[in-house]
Amino acid sequence: MVTLAVQEMQEGAPHADGKERARPHALWPRIGGLLVLVTAAVLVLVSFLNYSNYRKTYLDLNHTRYLALAKDVRQTIVAALNIGLRPSEDGHLQPALAEMARRYPGIRYIGVIDEAGRLLGHGPLPRQLDGRWKDRIAATDAGSYWQARSADTFLVGLPFVNNFGMKVGAVIIGYDRKPIEASIGDMRRRIALDVARVLLLAALLTMAGVYLLTRRLANDLSQVGATIEDTLGAAAPPLIDGHLLGEDVARDINEFTTVSHGLARRLAALEQTLKQEREQEAGKPASGEGA
Repeated sequence: MVTLAVQEMQEGAPHADGKERARPHALWPRIGGLLVLVTAAVLVLVSFLNYSNYRKTYLDLNHTRYLALAKDVRQTIVAALNIGLRPSEDGHLQPALAEMARRYPGIRYIGVIDEAGRLLGHGPLPRQLDGRWKDRIAATDAGSYWQARSADTFLVGLPFVNNFGMKVGAVIIGYDRKPIEASIGDMRRRIALDVARVLLLAALLTMAGVYLLTRRLANDLSQVGATIEDTLGAAAPPLIDGHLLGEDVARDINEFTTVSHGLARRLAALEQTLKQEREQEAGKPASGEGA
């Protein structure tokens, strides 16, 4: 385990024979990089959730605003129906719709669908077949509403009933989608820039902190690595000081280097003996032929 750690941390140093050791990657960039990746993942996830919550809240806020306006118009129409005045017969309805559209610039169009499915109102009203409006009203509960959207418009529709509780029409309001999406886009860009700034600062602090925390450990492991690699070529078993990696680890490493050095010396002696024996055996026949 210590040898593997040393190989990871070692910065590179010359061998006893003058050759330079390999320079494996330092450990602190790996630890720091991993921490930065974890921090980035958490930061991006939290930011995405915040953005999603903001987008939903902002869309709901605008929807609630225009739904309240549609309810005001519906109340006016229902009051007229109570006295037998249909929307197409109410001379005050059209000016009231125009005035509401003027007071709220976000409204692209505002209209009333009567019992025949005809659309009356102000602004660039959507063109649909009368039957499609009637089908939409029939599919929506009297106390509910429906929503739709196009490339540039959000729509909210609100049915209204007559004195007998029968749905006889609906109020529709189409409001501008582009400013709403632009505001959401601005917030998305602001969040992205904030995430980039925070992530850059966190990366710098993380890498610097990891480097400072692991610098001493890296130096200790580098010295231990040099000691272990010099074991075979040293005249005496190299030992490390007790302050490196702790006394227990230093004692274990010294025991390992001592045993390794002893084995290396014995193997070298055995190799020398075998070499001498081979030389002696090779020289015997030559001596006999000369006699």
